[in-house]
Amino acid sequence: MTDKLSPRLRQVVDALPLEPGMRVLEIGGAPGAAARAVADIIGPRGHIMVIDRSPRGIALTSAACISEIAVDVLSVLHARVEDFVLPPGTGLFDLAFACRVGALDGRHPHLYQPAVASITKALTPSGRLFVDTGDPLRELELAC
Repeated sequence: MTDKLSPRLRQVVDALPLEPGMRVLEIGGAPGAAARAVADIIGPRGHIMVIDRSPRGIALTSAACISEIAVDVLSVLHARVEDFVLPPGTGLFDLAFACRVGALDGRHPHLYQPAVASITKALTPSGRLFVDTGDPLRELELAC
């Protein structure tokens, strides 16, 4: 059972088109509250990877999500969204989402294209990317 989410994160998680067994990538997901809620929905056959540029954020997520990590439904990756690469052997993801990530929400426009390119490489051909826009999500069009 996940901890109670903030109303904002609950709205985001509820808006995602999640299904059991999906592989999900959360960008900037520290400290792991949304990831735990997603893990509950995608279940034991699914997987969520949280990437975050902050070593402290990764440490907080690792601590908060220790039980999900132990059963391999959740993993973490310390990386910047604009230049991350999946570790060798990591499968592609069905869906990615980001909340309050400057490279994707307009605060750092020079990072937008590299961030979207990195995310696209981590997604299956039919993968989808959602960004928190305050209403609560917007799906970004990805180049094939």
